[in-house]
Amino acid sequence: MNKEIFEFLYDLERNNNREWFAQNKKRYEEAKRTVEEFATKLILNINSFDPSLNISDASKTLFRIYRDVRFSANKDPYKTNFGSVIVPDRYRRTPCAYPAYYLHLQNNGSLASMGVYMPDAQTLKKIRRAIDEDFEVFADMAKKLESSFGTMLRDEDSLKRVPQGFDKNSPAAEYLKLKNFYVYQEFSNKEVLGKDFLEQIISLYRSSYELKEWFVKVVSE
Repeated sequence: MNKEIFEFLYDLERNNNREWFAQNKKRYEEAKRTVEEFATKLILNINSFDPSLNISDASKTLFRIYRDVRFSANKDPYKTNFGSVIVPDRYRRTPCAYPAYYLHLQNNGSLASMGVYMPDAQTLKKIRRAIDEDFEVFADMAKKLESSFGTMLRDEDSLKRVPQGFDKNSPAAEYLKLKNFYVYQEFSNKEVLGKDFLEQIISLYRSSYELKEWFVKVVSE
């Protein structure tokens, strides 16, 4: 990583318009290239403990920087971050249906995460049912990750009550209220630019592999 990535994103935050972007297209392309190179290294390392990825081109894991503003009150044309969602190629167009490793690079807002984000109704029901029926195993895995990722219960977008069809007194009640199931760790710009950032991310993803495989089994059934 290099500081030019954050410098570009910082400037984009303050000049989120097509004219400025066109004038700084080269800066964008250079920053994107750096992120793609990092994603390539990241995937190669993940393959050492999770060979299921089968990703043919790391550049395809990156989200487009162009925002879809058709149904949004915010009409800024560009995202102010780089995001890489790491799932097998066959799930690239439907990443919400499969557990993913995710890297988010943003000026003073970077993070690494693993889990299932914004699942469809069928996948959401599968996950909730599996958590409820296999809660002791699930809770043990989630607990092991708290020292590195923090609790999964930090997501503010959750239900106020246990969803219909589940016992409100279930020991899994707080997890059943979730709409998203992921763990994450935040990083400062300084940490992202540190020489051991890649090793830190690999260590985090390796520690989450057991939970990731549990999710894979659940959503694949």
